Amino acid sequence: MNMVKPIQVNEKKVLGFANLYRTGRKAPVWEQALVTIWFFVTYLPLDGVTPIRYLMVAYFIGIAGMYYRDVLPVVLKAWPLFLLPILGLLSFMWSDYPSEAIRSGVLMLLTPLTIVVIGARLNTRQVLRCLMFAGIMTAIYAVPSISTFAIGGPYGSGAKNLLAIQMLFAMLLSLATALNQKEFLWIRLVAAPFVPICFVFQYMAHSATSLVFAVVGIVGLLTVRYLWMSIGRIRHLRTSILMASVTLALTAAVVVLNMPENTIEDDFLNMLGKDSTFSGRSAIWREAALVSQENPVWGVGLESFWQYDVGAAQTLNENDFKPFGTKLSFHSSFWEVRVHLGIVGLSLFLLIIGWCSYRTLWSWFRTPTMDTSALVITAVIILTSTFTESYLWSTFNTLVNLLYFGAVTTLGAGKRVFQGRVPVIIQEAS
Repeated sequence: MNMVKPIQVNEKKVLGFANLYRTGRKAPVWEQALVTIWFFVTYLPLDGVTPIRYLMVAYFIGIAGMYYRDVLPVVLKAWPLFLLPILGLLSFMWSDYPSEAIRSGVLMLLTPLTIVVIGARLNTRQVLRCLMFAGIMTAIYAVPSISTFAIGGPYGSGAKNLLAIQMLFAMLLSLATALNQKEFLWIRLVAAPFVPICFVFQYMAHSATSLVFAVVGIVGLLTVRYLWMSIGRIRHLRTSILMASVTLALTAAVVVLNMPENTIEDDFLNMLGKDSTFSGRSAIWREAALVSQENPVWGVGLESFWQYDVGAAQTLNENDFKPFGTKLSFHSSFWEVRVHLGIVGLSLFLLIIGWCSYRTLWSWFRTPTMDTSALVITAVIILTSTFTESYLWSTFNTLVNLLYFGAVTTLGAGKRVFQGRVPVIIQEAS
């Protein structure tokens, strides 16, 4: 409630009118359960669940049709999320594999649609709750393969980074839930033990980068919970601290970059167990640059590079000691878009990143709760990982879900709706 122009009644009483807001609807438990199942089957690639995925996609399409009055306005407001998928779907016209390009384009288009439908039906806390339970279920499912975490565990050989990043978000969402005083007590009690469990699982995956993200995320959530939310009671203090922090960070960056014989970057990479080639990624990026120069505007089209009859792709497989025909990635979402959809696609991808970042930060500045803080911290981690991983180029995964939902949550069920003004009496304490 926000007070507007109080009226003095007497020395101790003030009559005022408060703006009454309703913050989102509450979806029924069964609907939250279905969303949790959807997040789980996209959290972990399970064998034999493809029919479930198709049924869930059909469910979301059906919900979009049944509740079009709620969903359509959110779709229109979230239009930046749909431009790149539309371009990807149209790329079948210049792709060397048109049928596969159509399939990938449809999946790209359905990815933001499912998030928009979920955001229109469930509020912020409910969606984060569903994502947390999906992460907990994934952690439990991964226990039998604990001895193989160093090579990928349930995600298969060579997927240890994917296992680590999934456990990272399961840990952060569990921590945010455990710290959220507005969440149900029993849910907080369920979430609390999975914070150390998921952290240990992530550590066992031997991904130093994810470990750094975990430390940053934990410090960020604890700072928000015990410092940022408390200082909000002092007028303009948050803004002053934020501006001072930005100024200090920029000053430190200028000083470091102007230091002679600066080896900080190499020292940091060595600490993470990496080198200046980012574990061989630079060779893949050089090949991506060459391919993109040949098709600068529109790219090669979806599904037109990582194919068995593309010589450049198979050369990368050979250099990386991968079997012939393996579909790798460029380990960078930016290069994935640049190669497949050209400069036009890259512009639309940057629009998505900018729009999602703006919407997520705007929601956090407006209502700095544990829910919005969790979305901001995860968004920072996701965008940072985008430079060395291709997760945002994928469809129906946890990182895409979190980034997109952070942008659309205040457009749908998480939106504050003005209900009217109600009279309130404020009495001075004796």
